[in-house]
Amino acid sequence: MCVNNGKQLMLAWLLYADDNGGKCVDNFGVAETAAEISGKTYRNWVNNNMSWNLNPANTNTDLIRNGLLGPYTSGSLGIYKCPADQYLDPSQRAAGWAGRTRSMSMNAYIGPFSPSRADQTATVNTFEIGYRQFLKVALIPQPAKIFVMLDEHPNSINDGYYLNTSGNAGGWGDAPTTYHNGACGISFADGHSEIHKWRGGWIGFPTIKQIPNLSYSGGPGFDALGRQDFNWLWERPSVKR
Repeated sequence: MCVNNGKQLMLAWLLYADDNGGKCVDNFGVAETAAEISGKTYRNWVNNNMSWNLNPANTNTDLIRNGLLGPYTSGSLGIYKCPADQYLDPSQRAAGWAGRTRSMSMNAYIGPFSPSRADQTATVNTFEIGYRQFLKVALIPQPAKIFVMLDEHPNSINDGYYLNTSGNAGGWGDAPTTYHNGACGISFADGHSEIHKWRGGWIGFPTIKQIPNLSYSGGPGFDALGRQDFNWLWERPSVKR
């Protein structure tokens, strides 16, 4: 199911580009996404910010449906969430919630970071200026090796913008999920999807295993295998300028 969800999202991502001159769909940060919600402009691929509280954005399915990929997913909401993600915090369970709406995030090096003209034309990443920002699908080199979507860890996920930089080489910034026995669903720009197995000791670290962790503030430090995990993913979001 997880692999199939990734494939369906990639089909929607590619169809959006086909209908919009090859443009990669917008991929906004937290503040930028919040502005879309308050302004009711909804110009992001998804328009919600996830959290461990009673913010209605956690369960408001309209914020997924009205995202720019919504028209290309036939109204399907399940493809935005790994079936293994059943996590809620105590306040959400007490409120009778069945679950949050999303576990998928998009590679921060793909798509404009905001609706501003500067970000709509930026060819370098806002937070890692040594690497390219891909604004057109056709400009992605070796698309089978550049990821677009992945399942983000429930303690890490907020916006739909999944970011690590070279400064995170000692420990995750945004962390991938470990739902599938220490593995994660990842989808690539050529449309294929796979489950990747992580090997580092970070998988068993308390900040990763304790879900929800309301004070999560970054991943644990890496051992040698953890650095290999980071490097594997770091080779796949973008290319140097």
